[in-house]
Amino acid sequence: MTFNILPGARLTPEWLAHFNEAVNTDMNPVRYLAIDPGKSNGICGYDAKYYLMFMLTIQEADIVMFLDQFNHLKLCVIEDFVLYPNKAKEQIYSSMETSRVIGRAESWAKHKNIALIKQPAHIKPTGYKWLGERPLPKSNPANHMKDAHIHFTYWGVTTGRILLEDIMRRNVQKRV
Repeated sequence: MTFNILPGARLTPEWLAHFNEAVNTDMNPVRYLAIDPGKSNGICGYDAKYYLMFMLTIQEADIVMFLDQFNHLKLCVIEDFVLYPNKAKEQIYSSMETSRVIGRAESWAKHKNIALIKQPAHIKPTGYKWLGERPLPKSNPANHMKDAHIHFTYWGVTTGRILLEDIMRRNVQKRV
């Protein structure tokens, strides 16, 4: 599925209607989500066999409206937020978008009876290594989507749902 949203753009009712139809199709609906939360939220959707179906960046103000589009979700993996003492000064005067998005996702998941798995940010280097890729620079608008994909991959591998051997084999095939 291809859904284009310009960086920083807000969702429109027309876009949401098209998206809702696509992700809830009877043939192959989206069953899993991964979220890298913040002001700009990287979100990836996966089917029942854990195949990536889409990667998007959704703005904080639109997150609940976006999440409400899914009718067949089983689970959502989201990066958790911890304010470490050495980072506290960076958060002075911050509106703490990341923690607010996590709270919204927690409430949404509880209301919809969807399992929510929270992961620490420090798993990302392992996930990137498994995929044979490097993290994108923070200045790259796609970095949040990629980080969400890393969180899902990490969850899939550590729970035995995605075989690390399959990922490694695909990495080798990409390079050849």
